[in-house]
Amino acid sequence: MGFGRALLSGLALRLTFILLAMTAIGMAVMGLYVTRALEAPLMEYLTASMVRDARLIHDAVLPYVAQGTPIGAVQELTQKYGAMLDTDARVTVIGVDGTVLGDSGRELSEVRRMANQGDWPEVRAALAGGVATQLRRGQHRHGEMLYVAIPLAETTQIKGVLRLAIPLTAVHKAATSVHQTVALGALLAFAVVLAVGLFLSRRVTRPVTEMQAIARWMAEGDFAQRVPISGTDEVAELGRTLNLMAERLSEKIQDLEGERAKVAAILDSMVEGVIAIDQRGRILLVNHAGRSIFDLGREPVEGRPLLEIVRHKAILDLVAGGQHRDVEGTRRREIELGPPVDRILDAQASALALAPSGYGTLLVLHDVTELRRLERVRTEFVANVSHELRTPLTSIRGYLETLLDGALEEPANARRFLEIAHTHAERLSRLVDDLLQLSDIETGKLVLKPARLRLHEVAADVIAFFEKQAAQKSLTLLNHVPVDLRVQADWDRLTQILVNLVDNAVKYTPGQGQITLGAVPGAHGFVKVWVADTGIGIPSTDLPRITERFYRVDKARSRELGGTGLGLAIVKHLVQAHAGELWLESELGKGTTVNFSLPEA
Repeated sequence: MGFGRALLSGLALRLTFILLAMTAIGMAVMGLYVTRALEAPLMEYLTASMVRDARLIHDAVLPYVAQGTPIGAVQELTQKYGAMLDTDARVTVIGVDGTVLGDSGRELSEVRRMANQGDWPEVRAALAGGVATQLRRGQHRHGEMLYVAIPLAETTQIKGVLRLAIPLTAVHKAATSVHQTVALGALLAFAVVLAVGLFLSRRVTRPVTEMQAIARWMAEGDFAQRVPISGTDEVAELGRTLNLMAERLSEKIQDLEGERAKVAAILDSMVEGVIAIDQRGRILLVNHAGRSIFDLGREPVEGRPLLEIVRHKAILDLVAGGQHRDVEGTRRREIELGPPVDRILDAQASALALAPSGYGTLLVLHDVTELRRLERVRTEFVANVSHELRTPLTSIRGYLETLLDGALEEPANARRFLEIAHTHAERLSRLVDDLLQLSDIETGKLVLKPARLRLHEVAADVIAFFEKQAAQKSLTLLNHVPVDLRVQADWDRLTQILVNLVDNAVKYTPGQGQITLGAVPGAHGFVKVWVADTGIGIPSTDLPRITERFYRVDKARSRELGGTGLGLAIVKHLVQAHAGELWLESELGKGTTVNFSLPEA
């Protein structure tokens, strides 16, 4: 604000100086005009007065000149009348031949030595019969002299010239007085103009000062300020215009902010990653999905080169190629990113028009990692189903062909072959049943009947079901589920979950091992349930895929034990149908713990 005050104070002073300059020029012009206007009438008055005095002296001097009176008498007469007129007045009598006969301003001896003045302008004019005036600087006195000459004539005969001369001291004094008066008036006018100018300048600059302060606030983004308006002059109109501009700018900025918020919300809600790059390769915009793809977190990346953020040659090449295509063109490519990201991206790069000129690149990244994984799982599923079906079917076909080739005639072999075919048919039936059940769960055809269940009782039933199998392998089954713990679940499906998990534990736990069923109240209204064994364990590389259909760690052993490869997949989907989660913990050679959560009742 100090700078603003200084600036506007200078403006007020400049306005005041302009008023003072205009006043000075006006006073100078007025003084010059008044001086000239007063000098002309004063000269006319003085000339007329001198002509009148000269005519009065004319009658007294004419006889002396006409009779040829000696110079001494004429000299005395001129001095007499010179003294009578004024101490500064000068009376001169000049003969018709130009000789000076008397001069009140000189001594007689000086008069005798004076040069002939017949050639002087006023003398020639008087000798010609007219009244002459002449203004020039005197010979022996400082300052200008006014000369008036009349002819000394008797009837029509001119006998000489009578000339009066007085200095223009009076005229100069009058002019000086006028100048002093004008100067004094100018000083008074300066004082008045200075006071009025400062007052008016402040009145004018105060609104301008307020406008400047408000304009600075507007420049800083505060559009709530308004200029106070009073009057209807140009300054008030400027204030109204500034207020209107602030209102319009505020509306425009609000609209732009709203549009930007909408665009930001749309971009952040997109599952595709969006990155805008300018023509210099610097990042203009990255949405939330784009940050997630490259694991950027909240790190500010706008304005930084893309090369610093994305160090994948395939993406950089795609962006470089996208900048050289027209606005309609789009380049598309599937890119596999290695560590630390490990993703598969469907990347599209298109030219992005940037103002005022030039093109950047709009990079759209769709994470197809899960899609490709599902495609791989589907492919593997088809392959696994085909393999799982082909194995029993091949066995059944082989034994049937053997029987048809004559083994039916051998009762002992025929029965054994039929029993083997029957075993494979049952395995094939279980596989189909599991597939149909898994399909029903995934498509939502399975209807749950949740109820408040005592988890301890369900676990006890399952343990009782497996006691005989456990005893055959000398396994210990423990029920560590609290007696009073209740869950909200479907009895049959919960039993199926526990049966599948305990069945796997019994199959893959060596003799003298231990299997434990446990549960504790968890967070957010859920109960954590687990089935832990001391079996062979699962390698860490297989844990992420262990719940996939037909996925086996040891395929040969799994088939020997009669598994279909769908048990854990069914368990996972049944747990998810109860709004729970499934996760595994395992250490190779030490055992596996399968955890899942159920709503607490």
